[in-house]
Amino acid sequence: MSQELNIEVVSSKSLLPTLKINNIYLHSKYDPKKEAEKFANNQFTENHVHILFGYGYGYFAKAIKEKCNESDKLLIIDPLFNEIEALVTHEEFDVISDIDEKSIELALDNLLNDYNVKVKVICSPNYDRLFPQQYKTVLKIIKEIISDNLVASNTVKYFAEIWQENYIQNLYHIYEDESLARLEKHYNLPVVIVAGGPSLTKQISLLKKMQSHVLIIAAGSTINTLLHYDIEADFIVSIDGSIANYKHFEESNFDNSYLIYSTRNHYGIRNQFKKCAFSFIPSFEPSVYHHIEQMTHKQLPSLFGGASVANYALVIGQYISTGPIALIGQDLAYTNNQTHAMYNKHFTNIDESFKENRGTFYTDGYNGEKVLTDAVFLSMKKGFEQIADYFSSKVTFFNCTEGGAKIRGFVQIPFKDFYESIDKKEEKKIQLNLQKDIKEVNEWEEFHHRIQTEIHNYNEIERQLNKGLMIIKDSYVKQTFMEKNLKGLERVDKKLKKLINKVSMSTILEPIIMDIVNNYLPINGETEQEKYIRIYKQNSSLYCGLLNATKLSKAYTTDLIEKVEKEKLGGK
Repeated sequence: MSQELNIEVVSSKSLLPTLKINNIYLHSKYDPKKEAEKFANNQFTENHVHILFGYGYGYFAKAIKEKCNESDKLLIIDPLFNEIEALVTHEEFDVISDIDEKSIELALDNLLNDYNVKVKVICSPNYDRLFPQQYKTVLKIIKEIISDNLVASNTVKYFAEIWQENYIQNLYHIYEDESLARLEKHYNLPVVIVAGGPSLTKQISLLKKMQSHVLIIAAGSTINTLLHYDIEADFIVSIDGSIANYKHFEESNFDNSYLIYSTRNHYGIRNQFKKCAFSFIPSFEPSVYHHIEQMTHKQLPSLFGGASVANYALVIGQYISTGPIALIGQDLAYTNNQTHAMYNKHFTNIDESFKENRGTFYTDGYNGEKVLTDAVFLSMKKGFEQIADYFSSKVTFFNCTEGGAKIRGFVQIPFKDFYESIDKKEEKKIQLNLQKDIKEVNEWEEFHHRIQTEIHNYNEIERQLNKGLMIIKDSYVKQTFMEKNLKGLERVDKKLKKLINKVSMSTILEPIIMDIVNNYLPINGETEQEKYIRIYKQNSSLYCGLLNATKLSKAYTTDLIEKVEKEKLGGK
């Protein structure tokens, strides 16, 4: 610790010990325990994750902990702790003493389940006086984590049904296409990951010059800028399931590029590519691995990425090639008050109204300046930095954007320097000579049968859910959950668990689970009647949500059956 600290353990008027740091008391000079109880009563909020900045002698932590129930959590951060640990009693508390993003984020990740954003930061008295800079850093880190969780939560809620439809429809493509595992370390070429930030256009001429010697991997919507300059990427990565993403592709046909897509990608995009394509599973969706293997007899690699397609493109670059990797066009900022590179369909010049709506702010830039960014860009930036940390011992990533935000863990060099470092003696050989996996009619009939089994499972899930809803309604008439109601629901839940494991509904169920976990929490002092009403609403909401999700999933699966019958089984 850089500052000089004079640490004293002194006795209070109530004879309880307290701490004095540089002549500043961390607890009451009279009765630290009574002070802590009053402090906890004023600061504690039910059903929250509480982050206490400042452990001191432990009175505040203990008083808050005593008020916590099973849905409350407590995290303690104290930059002083290493200095005082031998002097105080800290019972069962774990205390973070290193004020860094990794330590705090790891600890919070274990506490913030299901995208929880109910967080309250509590500063112990005088800690903000002693450690003002550390306190500001903690507030900044927590604000960013909560912002990421909020973005992720809203994304899951908005896209759940869209992702479910894409996943089911993509089973058709996955059955015909190659697993991305087919390309693992297939190349030893330098790789250029092309993103669609405003700085991209200044790198185009050099990219064209080197395209015969490097693998070009384009991130999603970047394709239209590249096509304008007559550059067709070797590989195009797409993970976005929205119709807006599909519109980037719908007017183009790709004769030479290979598509690499995630299981949630918009299923219509696959039809714009002539060559075979490659699929993978995002690491946050491990539950679909066995379902895909069961349905398509393919084993797809699971790759972690981040909040953007460029995050995944970077990971895919190191997955398919052992060569050095450069990133261009990844501003993560509104360079020149622009959202994207020219000729991107999302290109916009931003104004003050845009800035206000996006909640923009400034962060450290590529060249040491401050650049305008927002929470979404910052989430993408964090994804790149996590990727760089993870692969730090295996590969060096070069940020050649020459603009935008600074990305920790990347070596910053001009794109010209990267070009000069690569071997230009031989031209790359990209051709894979792979075609779609042509299936025989009997194979499509077997696939068709497996999809029909899915429909059977959905029908049985619906039957069990309706049975459960009848039990719940019966309890409402009697205003209590009788023993037979509880046993009946237990039997239904047991059958549902087995059935849901046979299909793939994790995507569409996620917002339902989030709602049940976060919106029906117990309240201290609630009466038996209030508890019954809360549990009744919780169960009703769960079963109705599951029933709607099941009906939608069955409808998407029925569409898939009809597609297979029409296109592969002669209109059977």
